[in-house]
Amino acid sequence: MKSFSNEQLQTLIAGKIIGDAYPYDTNDEKEIVAHINRLFHRINRIPNVVCEAEWNHFGSGYASFIEFFCYEKEDCVIVDEHHGIQEIETKGLIVDISRLAPVAIMGEDMRYKKVHLETNNVISGAYGSIIDRPDSLRINERFQNTRAELEKALKEFNYELLEAAELNRPLAFQTSIPTIYRNARQYLVIDAIFYWED
Repeated sequence: MKSFSNEQLQTLIAGKIIGDAYPYDTNDEKEIVAHINRLFHRINRIPNVVCEAEWNHFGSGYASFIEFFCYEKEDCVIVDEHHGIQEIETKGLIVDISRLAPVAIMGEDMRYKKVHLETNNVISGAYGSIIDRPDSLRINERFQNTRAELEKALKEFNYELLEAAELNRPLAFQTSIPTIYRNARQYLVIDAIFYWED
């Protein structure tokens, strides 16, 4: 299990890349994003699994990670339909992949969206994060097959899946992290690696 030194965590907070294997050894974020893109296409080749990605920092401030939401087709359920609007609930797994180190985290999420049937446009949606809830890195038995396939793909692309016990430890030094997930006095190790400035 990977454990980061305080110096490495400070480097990550500063937005600098660490890692001695390709593509992290190139220190080139474009190269790293291209690598993550190849992983995304690899995951979408898993039978019956759909993978959606958030590439553009959630449309605002810098995110130190790219988020995948992966689910099986039967996990998309229509919960309501009227006036030409369909409400869809999807249960699946979030995989957050660091832009700054060859590591990832995985946990469950439930997402909702309302779709206009005629145009197929998404009118609204709601989704969570696995970063803001320390207990969210646990994965239910029903997702074990998908989890195993995702872990296999991550390993092929040399990503280490970090454990909740390591990530949920309080940060051992004072710092300022550009994150919306937690306040300064409550920083955990996860905040130094996976942060998003809205």
